[in-house]
Amino acid sequence: MVKKSQELRIWEIEEKYPKQWVIVDITQRDKYHLPASGKVLFQTNDVDSILDKTQDVEGELYIFYTGSIDD
Repeated sequence: MVKKSQELRIWEIEEKYPKQWVIVDITQRDKYHLPASGKVLFQTNDVDSILDKTQDVEGELYIFYTGSIDD
């Protein structure tokens, strides 16, 4: 079983997990239907390991890198 974080806004996830790949279980969307908040399921700095984790998880997921492209 995956331990989820508390519900966080996307900008809070970016601050709490800097320069990390994260898988988020979406809990709320904004008026444009983009993810607005969720619970972090996994975080790592290795893109390959985060992609492997997606096979083990169900739900409405948002996977993204919290750093900039230059990182």
